[in-house]
Amino acid sequence: MSMGGHGGMHLNMSGGWGGGGGAVAAASSSGAGSGGGQGAQQAVGSIIAALHKKKKKKQSGITAAKKRYTDKRKVKFAELRALKAKRLREHAAKTKKLPKKERAKQRKAFKDKVNAQYKEVTKRFPPARGLKDLKTVKDLIEKLDRVRLPS
Repeated sequence: MSMGGHGGMHLNMSGGWGGGGGAVAAASSSGAGSGGGQGAQQAVGSIIAALHKKKKKKQSGITAAKKRYTDKRKVKFAELRALKAKRLREHAAKTKKLPKKERAKQRKAFKDKVNAQYKEVTKRFPPARGLKDLKTVKDLIEKLDRVRLPS
């Protein structure tokens, strides 16, 4: 019987490892090496014990702050992208009645403007990976709460 654990690790509890089950059974039935099966069981037991024993070290302040910053950053960027899309849709609706060439030109100009605004805002919030000190991360979190796309 194979037990499915977390993280893709499967433990085979039926005796030997992989394809070697027959050899272990043959050895133990002849009475020569009955310890072979026990060794496998002990190995499995120690692996299970090791899996349960490993407790994660508590996050340091900077790590927790980085995680918070990254989460907030993802949410805020998603909001900004949604707002950008909404503005583009509204502008497209406004320019519907224009002649084709004029409409395409205006839409492109507007899209470039909105994209530039988005890039300008997102540029101020780098990924947390390179950030080293807690103060910087906390400042960025505060700034994220206040930021919005210019109208």
